[in-house]
Amino acid sequence: MKSIKESFKNIKNIKITGKDVKNFCKLIFMLNLLAFIRSFATYMFVVPNGFAPGGVTGIASIIYNAVHPFNPHLADTWLNPAVTSMLLNVPLFIASFFFLDKKFCFYTIIAVGLHSMWMGVLDVVDFPVYKAIGSASALNLLAAAAGGVGSGVCLGFILRYNSSMGGTDIIGKLIYKFNPVADVQWLILACDLIVVVASGSLGFIGLDMSLGAEVITTSVLSPILYSAVSLFTGAEIADVIQSGLHSSIVFNIVSDHHDEIALEITEKLHRGCTLVHAAGFYTGVEHDMLVCVVRKKQINQVKEIIAKHDPEAFVYITKARDVSGKGFTYHGVA
Repeated sequence: MKSIKESFKNIKNIKITGKDVKNFCKLIFMLNLLAFIRSFATYMFVVPNGFAPGGVTGIASIIYNAVHPFNPHLADTWLNPAVTSMLLNVPLFIASFFFLDKKFCFYTIIAVGLHSMWMGVLDVVDFPVYKAIGSASALNLLAAAAGGVGSGVCLGFILRYNSSMGGTDIIGKLIYKFNPVADVQWLILACDLIVVVASGSLGFIGLDMSLGAEVITTSVLSPILYSAVSLFTGAEIADVIQSGLHSSIVFNIVSDHHDEIALEITEKLHRGCTLVHAAGFYTGVEHDMLVCVVRKKQINQVKEIIAKHDPEAFVYITKARDVSGKGFTYHGVA
């Protein structure tokens, strides 16, 4: 009883300022905008062409396109992607509420709800769709790419708000929480690929099995390949939005000529270097290692400088994400 009273007391002590309200309204506006972009891409490019680029939305697309040739009324009403995508997410919402971050769950419910709402609105107003004719049409490739771009833009920005579009994002996080054997992004990708492969079942609908193995193979693989194009296009767009267009490279250079290398990199490329003292575990020999972050376009210039001063230098290169600071970004501008 005491704990309940304390909980109510803590709630009463929470003060909501005008800034909090403004930030929340801004958040809802952004989630609404991103949900609309995702809904528009799904409604116009993904569902009409029978793509299933992963996630619950992909499953909803498979269900709709599998039922529509046999019962259009059922597909357009109870099995409409706007309805099924929301219903399929409900058990995932419950699981994320109990096992994942509560704020993440709350924002995800809002994002998915808005996505379903906009999908329904577009369907009610009978908004025109981009439908390619025939599996061999080049328009299919354009539709797959366009659907991936819309999905990627939404995903790239929505992750910044500690939210998601539900589906395999939640499944991947749940798997990782109880069995952290791999990076969560790979788990999400694995779940999405299962949906992509399942889209091949749509190729059997209305297929004349007497046409031969080549026709059957083409019919089954076409939705899988187009769905894969859409999935990976979205992943690349999301990655660019997350890490920025100006990707950077980290050089780790172990050399006895580190002074000459660092001096030329600084003078010619105007990039700073950090000197780190290190020792080989096996030999016990001490070395000085240079750490230098440069733009991707400068990679060959750095390699030439290293080869010039020490062709036998030990060098390994890694990618850098979201680099900021003097020489790279100034007030958010690279």
